[in-house]
Amino acid sequence: MLSLPDRFSDATFDSYRTPSATQEKALRSVRQFVENARTVPTLGERMRHLFSRSSQQTKGLYLVGPVGTGKTHLLASAYHALNPDVPCGFLHSNALFRLNEHPGRFAERVADRCDVLCLDEIEIDDAANEARLVLVLQTLEQRGVRLLATSNVEPEQFLSNKVGPGRFRRFLRETFREQYEVLFVGGEDYRRGRDRARPGRGWIGPETDVRTIIRSAYEEDARRRRWLPFPELRDATTTTPHPTLMRSLKEPQALYVPDIKIRDTDDALRLLRVVDDLYLAPDAPAFYFSSAVPAEAWFSAAAHAGIAKAIAEKFERTVSRLYDMCDVSKHTAET
Repeated sequence: MLSLPDRFSDATFDSYRTPSATQEKALRSVRQFVENARTVPTLGERMRHLFSRSSQQTKGLYLVGPVGTGKTHLLASAYHALNPDVPCGFLHSNALFRLNEHPGRFAERVADRCDVLCLDEIEIDDAANEARLVLVLQTLEQRGVRLLATSNVEPEQFLSNKVGPGRFRRFLRETFREQYEVLFVGGEDYRRGRDRARPGRGWIGPETDVRTIIRSAYEEDARRRRWLPFPELRDATTTTPHPTLMRSLKEPQALYVPDIKIRDTDDALRLLRVVDDLYLAPDAPAFYFSSAVPAEAWFSAAAHAGIAKAIAEKFERTVSRLYDMCDVSKHTAET
């Protein structure tokens, strides 16, 4: 559970691109974090940690910024640079939130195995999950486990900062920045670059036209393939346990999902979960889709408020991943 996904098996510091100043700074900071983690603390430093909760020796690093700026790449690079000399675990926040185990006990088990935890994509859309997260962070800090984390939001934007129990609000408002250095990582979404081929494709345009195009591609595809219009995929997410559904979606070599249209937050969350799991799966099929509007307009943060806005902001990561999975082209009635 604490191992690195195969998708990031070749991530290194040398392969991280730094077109922006904040990305260059983040690269330097994560390299320094790794060097610090490699340094064996002296007896005096260990004693200071016991009596000082703000000890620099165990201070974590929290990378925050928009999607597609390479934060997970840096996380994976640190994982490779530390293991096996420094026991390091890698965990996506979704895996943490799906656990039935008490978060404190889980964090104790992590601390028994790891000196460093790389925690990817901390979310903000569920106050109960954030409460679990805070308990994990507090336990890890008490055990002296260094944390390297990524997120698309500042810690002050967590829902628990507004509606959570008082102890969680105090942790996020007062203690968090003492224990973690918060670094902004800006830049363009690298997943949208046109410098390489994608395994799948997406077609945007008038619904009838792009449905004809994707159907032709499906019929000409000689691989094992599956045709699953989005309304049917949406229904399957409500009637089939998620692990079972994902196993079935990964059976073909190519998955065709025409007619994607997001009606509400429920649709957005269901598609988000499917796409994100396909993106991280080492054996995922090539993904093909069609839609009448561009993916970034399916569930835009600009059109929502409150919880829906938070989900829409998280959905931006899913859109970015789609652009990484698919070569997307736009069509008009004349093309």
